[in-house]
Amino acid sequence: MGEHTDTGRPGEDFGGSGEEGGAGRGRPYLLLGGRISCVIGVLLAAGGALATLVGGTPITLGGALGVALCILGYFLGASRLATAAIVLCVASIFFALAASQGLIPGIESLDHAQPSAD
Repeated sequence: MGEHTDTGRPGEDFGGSGEEGGAGRGRPYLLLGGRISCVIGVLLAAGGALATLVGGTPITLGGALGVALCILGYFLGASRLATAAIVLCVASIFFALAASQGLIPGIESLDHAQPSAD
């Protein structure tokens, strides 16, 4: 009865060598994928904000796609980067919405255009 003792190390308890196998092996690739996803999301949000500034047309799609990619990055393990990136993406969306309402000087509001009197 004394041949099995709990060492607190799962690999050794089940007769293995004690090295982390299985789940730990793919983790760096998931983290890298999460970080890449977050960087692409921030670039999309920055592109949307830049298009709003330069073109004068508010674009919220870049920020929304950025949030989706950052949520994916969060689930892939890049939690700190994803949290910061989501804040930047949401700020980009708010900037585009403020520009569409005419709250940003130099960018004409889109919803206050009067129809032509025909």
